Amino acid sequence: MTAGRTATVPRRDPLSREAIAAAALALIDEDGLEALSMRRLGARLGVEAMALYHHLPGKGELLDAVQERLLDELTLPPRGSVEPLARLRAMARDYRAAAIRHPRAFVLLAARRFNTPRAFAYYETLLEAFADLGLDARGCARWFRLIGGFLSGAGMAEVASRERVADATPLALERSPERIGDFPRVRAVAPHLAVKSLDAVFEFGLDVLFKALADESAAQAARRSGHATARRRHPPSR
Repeated sequence: MTAGRTATVPRRDPLSREAIAAAALALIDEDGLEALSMRRLGARLGVEAMALYHHLPGKGELLDAVQERLLDELTLPPRGSVEPLARLRAMARDYRAAAIRHPRAFVLLAARRFNTPRAFAYYETLLEAFADLGLDARGCARWFRLIGGFLSGAGMAEVASRERVADATPLALERSPERIGDFPRVRAVAPHLAVKSLDAVFEFGLDVLFKALADESAAQAARRSGHATARRRHPPSR
């Protein structure tokens, strides 16, 4: 073997975009996003790095493919199987679960723009649920952004609270409250910010958001009903 080259493992299965994405996600799960390179990925798959470029033009497209792989793990109850609010709440819990399953890769959902047909299909399904609540396009966009921001932040908080970020130091709030020092309010809330409390904190956030979403849905329905009544009472003159 030539010095300086990474050994490859003989590969039998055909190389595909999906297989590359799955191997990349496994590598990220094990060693972190910063460890992902075409060279390392090629070695894992038993090919030279250049073989990957036949399927993915560059690292950006590779990260898009890994993002799609993460999206494939997210499920949404079929339309009509549950009420739209319950459907969206199930999505929210699933999104958070992705952060717990893939703490080192979750940033690809939280901080990388969706930019592929597969990602847009996920957008479409979510926006369909918002539209089923009676929201107009502006309302769908606002609530999509608001809930998406909450979920991305909650997911990243999960990663940090579980000490799964790169070069994490032991969390004083979780492990060594005596190190907090002379900050009485910090000490008081520490037990409520521990990993064991994250489920309750997350559900509280969903309660607040979805109560407001239900109120806006009802308000828009009332406005539409009022407009329809006004039109019946005062039909346009001919």
